[in-house]
Amino acid sequence: MIGHARLLGTLSKLVKRTKADGVSIAAHAKVRRVFRFAYEAIHQDVLQETIDVTVKVLRERRVGVASAETLTPDGLTRCVKAAMTIAQHSPVQADLPDLPSRHRIQFSDDYIAETARISPVACVASLKRLMQLCKGAGATLAGSFVTGADEFAVANSAGVACYTASTVSGAKLVTMYRKLSGYVSGVHCDVTRLDLHDLLKRSLSQSLSQEEPVTLPLGNYEVILEPEAVSELVTWLGYTAFGAKSVQERTSFMAGRMGEQLMAPELTIYDDGMESSSLRLPFDFEGTPKQRVTFIEKGQASGIVYDSLYGARFGHVSTGHAMPATETEGPFPLHLGIASGTAKVSEMIRRCKRGLLIPRFHYVNGLLNPREALMTGLTREGTFLIEHGKLSRPVTTMRFTQSLLESFRHVLGVSRERRLIADPSQELGCAIMPTLHLASFAFTGRSET
Repeated sequence: MIGHARLLGTLSKLVKRTKADGVSIAAHAKVRRVFRFAYEAIHQDVLQETIDVTVKVLRERRVGVASAETLTPDGLTRCVKAAMTIAQHSPVQADLPDLPSRHRIQFSDDYIAETARISPVACVASLKRLMQLCKGAGATLAGSFVTGADEFAVANSAGVACYTASTVSGAKLVTMYRKLSGYVSGVHCDVTRLDLHDLLKRSLSQSLSQEEPVTLPLGNYEVILEPEAVSELVTWLGYTAFGAKSVQERTSFMAGRMGEQLMAPELTIYDDGMESSSLRLPFDFEGTPKQRVTFIEKGQASGIVYDSLYGARFGHVSTGHAMPATETEGPFPLHLGIASGTAKVSEMIRRCKRGLLIPRFHYVNGLLNPREALMTGLTREGTFLIEHGKLSRPVTTMRFTQSLLESFRHVLGVSRERRLIADPSQELGCAIMPTLHLASFAFTGRSET
């Protein structure tokens, strides 16, 4: 761990040494230990330690951005020089806003010592127990187990100086039995609260079926989407619809439609970087506190996210959703959620006469027609046919092509229970999603893979 004093102190000193109209520096230090396993053996144990530093300088209303993967004085000096040179040759930006000033930030306390110092021996022992349990059930186990820590700091010449630290642990489990497989994922900042045995039980429930997979006719089906599947779709909405840049460019279905009833009243979609049950992040890459933003309020279009640049263009304050200065896609929601409903998943299944239970999607493409939120993708492990209110038979892989605007207008139920979804081996961000019961979803193709 680098620590608050060293990381923020290094950035603050670099800001003071940089002679420019304005300078902002963000750093994200990440430590990950990743175990990958398959066929009763751990075949990979990787320890990764990385740091990404992004320098943004303002010179005569020109912007220069450069990045480095080091905290060494020489490396940071070269990074600043590169940013200064880029600014010198960049075009003038007439609408360039001032750098954000110091804010009052509500800091989170998500650095769990037990997670940061868990030993490789303890991790291996837990995974071996899982493999033994899976073998006892007659199935084989594959997947990954991750623990790690993040440090995030931002400093600028307008007085911003903020730091936060957090830990994360997570697992992806794939169980295989005959022709079937099951998949689950779990994540928590506290490794002692990550229940690997419960995850294994859920994965086995998808794969331990005596029935052969059935190939269904193509067409529209009632669907019950579990949190992982919902997260995949809504994350695409965050990318294509909920940011100010896509609204400005009118590629978002939200553009020109604020206040309209776009979805069913049962749906409220939001972003909240400080939600207690999420992987919290108190500020963005400009050092601005994260605000809760509601995109869809009981089905109505109600808001989007801003950084300082797009806030200035829209006449709106930044909502704390700036991405690294090296990114070009504008502000982006990293902590998406759908508000809880009142239904139980078991009730959803009982009410479904004929439909599909879908744990997750993969190879989703949300760029087919963002104005209609038209997406395509494939089902994967654990998809089951529901007949007369009961799970019937596993289903072979199917391709959907569906407008989420259309399917989200016809919501039959939103579960009370929600799950935290994240990939701890990747970058910052997460989603908190319920299970959704939708009246119709279009399946247009199949895959034998």
